[in-house]
Amino acid sequence: MLYLLDTNHCSYIMNASRKNPAYRKPHETSTLAKYQSVSATTDKVYMCEVSLSELFLGAEKSPHTANIYHRIATFRAVVPYLAVTTDCWELHGQVKWQIKKTGGNMEDFDLMIACVAKQYGCTLVTNDADFNNLPAGFVPVENWAI
Repeated sequence: MLYLLDTNHCSYIMNASRKNPAYRKPHETSTLAKYQSVSATTDKVYMCEVSLSELFLGAEKSPHTANIYHRIATFRAVVPYLAVTTDCWELHGQVKWQIKKTGGNMEDFDLMIACVAKQYGCTLVTNDADFNNLPAGFVPVENWAI
């Protein structure tokens, strides 16, 4: 099975892996445990290259920018990213219009992460309610933070 982490789950794993287990938040603990169990199998875990922008934004907003850039680099070394292809952009435009026609809305980066998951045949790992705006059955979704 292929999994694509949303940006939140990337952050949870990055944060949990550096913390003493006693200081991890519950969602970090559960996400890291699921990631470790999946990593011990033949299943593959990826991130979307779009998530890099969101992680870099978080680093820039932090007073610990250099430290977070280092953590992102370390994370990228173990969790490869999937590229946004022309097919992903086409799917993004189609689905964005479907969502808008029904009166919904979805952030472009979130929708692109979902489109990348769809194009590569991945299960999307997220706890972001914004993904509830996707068309029914668009992509399988799991929440590792619970």
